[in-house]
Amino acid sequence: MASERAILAALDANLQLAVRVLSAEHPSLDDDSDEEPEPPQLALAASIRILAESLHELITGYRLIAEQALGDADPDDDF
Repeated sequence: MASERAILAALDANLQLAVRVLSAEHPSLDDDSDEEPEPPQLALAASIRILAESLHELITGYRLIAEQALGDADPDDDF
């Protein structure tokens, strides 16, 4: 049941890995300074990070709903 959960878990893990690699490659991603315009590569890396975080939240929500529908949910989950 809900075999899509496996590929979504793999996608989520790969997104987290991509964000870590981008952060390592572009340490200034965590800087909040607005002194100079961002180079295009850094701006795109920041966008990827934002979208990866949003997709992570969606995948987590889907997983929780799927677990509830299948009766696999943890009764202590607040979702």
